[in-house]
Amino acid sequence: MSDCQFSKELLHAWLDDEAGDWATEVEAHVGQCPLCAQEVGEVRTAGNQLRSLVYDAVGDVDPLVALREIRERIAEKEGRSIWQAVLVGWQSLWETHQGAVLGVTLAFALGALASPLVLWLSSIEASDGISTWGDPRTASVTVESVEIEGGARTVVLQPQGSSTAVIWIDSGDVIDNGSSQ
Repeated sequence: MSDCQFSKELLHAWLDDEAGDWATEVEAHVGQCPLCAQEVGEVRTAGNQLRSLVYDAVGDVDPLVALREIRERIAEKEGRSIWQAVLVGWQSLWETHQGAVLGVTLAFALGALASPLVLWLSSIEASDGISTWGDPRTASVTVESVEIEGGARTVVLQPQGSSTAVIWIDSGDVIDNGSSQ
């Protein structure tokens, strides 16, 4: 027996009811050609098996109903407020990382409880009676001598009763700041 030269594409189109004007010619050929009749039988058997597998896996689902349910779930998810999204995120975090969340919470709680104690201990006056809390640490410099060349002179400014002094060197040069006309 030789292979039939009839178009397999046209044969499969006829099985899908898409052969159009060729439908009667294909039907007549399948009625006389055992090879094409066998091909049609195999394709129908495979289609029935595929439908059975899909039905067993999914069940009787109307695609439009399933699509509507999917769209409703998407709309519900998009319609959530920020607070609901945070709540869902918190629940997800809690479900997956309970130990880590409890550890971080405990660390924050201990820090919140310990910080007032640390501040209180640091504010206790030192043994010499001078409070160290809030006292700025300032640098002190002792100037023993200043050598100035030319006509420059040393100027010291210390307000009465103050322990702070400002020292600068005045060269005597006049600086034009642009205010004179």
